[in-house]
Amino acid sequence: MTEPKLKMEALHVYKSFGDVKVLHDVSVRVHSGEVVALIGPSGAGKSTFLRCVNNLQPIDSGTIEVDEELIGYRKVGDYLEPLPDKEAAAQRARIGMVFQNFNLFRHMTAVANVMYGQIEVLGRSKAEARASAMDALKRVGLVGREDRFPAQLSGGQQQRVAIARVMAMDPTMILLDEPTSALDPELRVEVANVIKGMAANRATMLMATHDIPLVHDIADYIIFMVDGRIVEAGSAEKILTNPEHDRTRSFLTAMES
Repeated sequence: MTEPKLKMEALHVYKSFGDVKVLHDVSVRVHSGEVVALIGPSGAGKSTFLRCVNNLQPIDSGTIEVDEELIGYRKVGDYLEPLPDKEAAAQRARIGMVFQNFNLFRHMTAVANVMYGQIEVLGRSKAEARASAMDALKRVGLVGREDRFPAQLSGGQQQRVAIARVMAMDPTMILLDEPTSALDPELRVEVANVIKGMAANRATMLMATHDIPLVHDIADYIIFMVDGRIVEAGSAEKILTNPEHDRTRSFLTAMES
């Protein structure tokens, strides 16, 4: 069987904030149609790594490529030169990002939130953007709530609007940063079901999460991180049922208790 196309490759990524080393020699590969889960304790560097993939945080060294294109930089001779803001923004538009705390515009309705990036970044007409937004809202089960403002929606509904916003941009891959952690158990289920549907449709996803049941349901590959380093990585079945590293076992045991 032919291996799926490589969608994202990060090699030897380092990132520090001042004297604090947040990522240390992190290398990750994600193939087309694959769901890769980053798990580990708080402070492991999972969210920072996602932000580096989307060039919301510049890396100190190493490289990140999506669809064989360097993220955040271009090669000039033997050197890497940061991309101009406009080119960097265009790259971000192709890599969807779902944040833990929704990041919706409070003064815009649900449909306007989903339309905004399409109009401002992709240059779509209002009619085209609205049609795409309504289709995305339908896919996350929010038809009938498109004219509500975020304050009129539950946390789970707000997160589904945020997911619809990403879907409508037709991204090449989707990054999810703790997408269920800000939700109570009942609302978590509705958001988890949307993410499961995306996985069933073979969306390429890289997800940082503490939601081990969701990881169990959708992940193809798991990367366990501690203190900015990858401790263990492998198929979801292997990591969840027979991890090799004591630190991985203790983390999973703690998450199940």
